[in-house]
Parts: sequence; C-alpha cells; structure tokens
Amino acid sequence: FVASTALAQAPSAPGKKIQINAASTEALSIIGTQYFIAGTLAKTCVATLGKPELYTKEVQNQWIKNNQKFMDALTIYQGALFESIEAKFGKEKLEIEKVRVRQITINQGTAMVDQFMARGEKSILCVKVDQGLTSGYFDITPKFPLYPEAMALVQATMP
Repeated sequence: FVASTALAQAPSAPGKKIQINAASTEALSIIGTQYFIAGTLAKTCVATLGKPELYTKEVQNQWIKNNQKFMDALTIYQGALFESIEAKFGKEKLEIEKVRVRQITINQGTAMVDQFMARGEKSILCVKVDQGLTSGYFDITPKFPLYPEAMALVQATMP
C-alpha cells in the first residue's frame, strides 16, 4: 500500500473481530487516497515553491501525525482485509489484490491532483497547495466531505 512504511507501526485491535464489508473497504480507499493526494501535491509543487526535496516527506509525516487515528484504522482494517483474502483465496490472489488496492489509490489520487492542477497557473496553485498543506486543509476533519465514512472505519477498528 502507498503508506506501508508509515503504517507498519500502527497498533492492532487485540481481541476485536474486524468486520470486512463494502463500507469499510470504501473508507480504506478514502483515507489512503487522501494521504496520497497530500504527498503528491507536495511532490508536484516542491520545485515550483523552491522547497527542499525533504519537503514532500515532511508533508507526508505531518499528514500522518495529524490523521493518526485514521491511519491506524486504515492499517488495522487493511490487515484484516488482507488476512481474510489470503485465508479464502491464497497468497497469490492476496498479492494481486494488494496491487489492485494500491492502483486504485494511485488512480483516484492522481486524477484528483491532475484535476486540481489543471485549474490554473502552477505557481499560483502551488502557493495554495502549500497553504493548504500547512493549515491542515487536506486533513480528515469534520469539514472533510467524507469524514463520516472515515470516522466509521475508526469506530469499527477501535478496541
């Protein structure tokens, strides 16, 4: 998954049976895509903004910190989902599904970033991106349109 290195340290939900369902799988995609968007916008604008290459990693780390409960929920659910797939279909199908999930995140996130960047002059848009990344605009908060879906995954994965 796109955020796999950041997610390796997330807690598990000991003793809790995680229910695999379409709504939770959609929330997994929502959270992963939002993380991807923040990182991709930073990467797209790093040179235009005259920022050091480390800027992208700093943005990603800050986004994870600001959205830790969502990233933890993503990790817990993704682990349960992948365990379920492997148990039902085997390791080979699991690896195919991992690639598919990652590609969905990349495709959705890239389309959104491309759509945003097509709205005007890159230098102006990148300033807005930097302001948004710095202010937490891209974080998952009650103002985020898909907050209820993301929050439902947090609640579904809480011990």
